[in-house]
Amino acid sequence: MSNSKIRKPYCAGSWYSDNPKILSDEIDGYLNNVSFENLNVKAVIVPHAGYMFSGQTAAYSFRQLNKNVNNIIILGTAHKYPLEGASVTGYDYYESPLGLVKVSDSINSLIKEKGLDCVPKADSGEHSIEIEIPFLQRTLEDFSIIPIIVGKTDYKEFSRILEKYYGENTAIVASVDLSHFHSYNEAKKLDEYSIDCILNLNAEGIKSAEIDSPWAIMALLELAKRKKWKAKLLSYKNSGDLIKDKSSVVGYASIVFYEEYQGYFSGKEIREMELLAKQAVEEFVKTGKRIAVKEISEKFEKKLACFVTLKLDGELRGCIGTIEPVDKLWKSIIDNAISAASRDWRFEPVQEYELPDLSYEVSVLSEPLIMHFSDPKDIAVGIKDKGLIIEKDGKRAVYLPQVWEHFKNSEDFLSSLCRKAGLPGGEWKKPGMKFFVFDLIK
Repeated sequence: MSNSKIRKPYCAGSWYSDNPKILSDEIDGYLNNVSFENLNVKAVIVPHAGYMFSGQTAAYSFRQLNKNVNNIIILGTAHKYPLEGASVTGYDYYESPLGLVKVSDSINSLIKEKGLDCVPKADSGEHSIEIEIPFLQRTLEDFSIIPIIVGKTDYKEFSRILEKYYGENTAIVASVDLSHFHSYNEAKKLDEYSIDCILNLNAEGIKSAEIDSPWAIMALLELAKRKKWKAKLLSYKNSGDLIKDKSSVVGYASIVFYEEYQGYFSGKEIREMELLAKQAVEEFVKTGKRIAVKEISEKFEKKLACFVTLKLDGELRGCIGTIEPVDKLWKSIIDNAISAASRDWRFEPVQEYELPDLSYEVSVLSEPLIMHFSDPKDIAVGIKDKGLIIEKDGKRAVYLPQVWEHFKNSEDFLSSLCRKAGLPGGEWKKPGMKFFVFDLIK
């Protein structure tokens, strides 16, 4: 660490607090004002003004990042230097008042790509990447960054480079503000055009927009189009919404790009998951060993939570899974299939003679979303047809969405789930209960 090159914070103490406690509390306050949208987020657009102006807007996007993300590509703007191409910064770590963040080792190969270089002057006094670091530190647990300042470049070529370095558990953070120093109403018109181009993935339209680092945004839109990502506006404000002077304002937007869960797995892939569970159970029951997997679908390499359900003649024979992702999907399917056949406390281990009559179902879970209810009457409506996790006094239980078919109403569903957790049936009506809902990724 003593020989490491550390990028010191330039605007801590001015654009945001240099006191770790004050800074953490401020960011957490912004994040707590935002609902989790439960989207499969792949990239975000966030502003980069002082936190008092744009912190709350930025929080809308940062709140949506998947907790499994461990690699962040940050696209910054060159405000003070006429940058041609794109520049990666030659640091090992970025420092903020909240600690150090490692720069990814992939920066060493990235700098060799066409149009990429290390231009220290582009980073001199530049805040667009730095200002996003504390938000990432309060949102993610263990991650590295690929910081790129984007100047005038071939956006289609740069988009292909982004795709090359967009690996498993990666997200892109594009740090840009919208229009600058127009009257309030004029700024809104200009920003509406920019946002409309972004939401419609209109990369060419950005050439006529007033926006920081248009080439970074055009490259992101080109990538989103190839990946079939959707874009959603979460928040828009300009500085005139926050201060009295509306004569010269700056626009801020929070936009997420996400991959739809619906249709994520094809019918063939669903059958492949069920076959993998079947092969795992049969191999384990017959030999006590795990199956060896040679080829696997790229989607199964993602870190996703799942349950495996076994049925015999239509009746439950075992069901085991994890609420949160613990490993790559294909590994979790194998582990949970074996556990469902051998470790479900409600049943005896599956015997070899039962194997021909077993059926298999694999349920892949979206990230659980915490729900808040001020009135118990709202609970029955808010959790309808969703998967549900309840938690109270160290006790926890989960029902998958398909369990609903076994109950006549929400009250019976909730009471049964409470009893499964070892709590009284009516405990869901009382204060202190936590509710998390989730969907199945189809």
